[in-house]
Amino acid sequence: MNFATRLIRDERGQDLAEYAIALAVITIAVIAAVQLVGTRVTTLWNQAATTLQNAAS
Repeated sequence: MNFATRLIRDERGQDLAEYAIALAVITIAVIAAVQLVGTRVTTLWNQAATTLQNAAS
């Protein structure tokens, strides 16, 4: 059995790679969610500020 075949069949460290991929996917999802929520919160604050300015004048 040559080196490449042994390397392909060797499963040591496979769990670590799977956990790393799962962590990367979760991280990307969290970043996307935070950006989306941040945008919506900014919009709400701007609407509130506009409403208050209109009420004051």
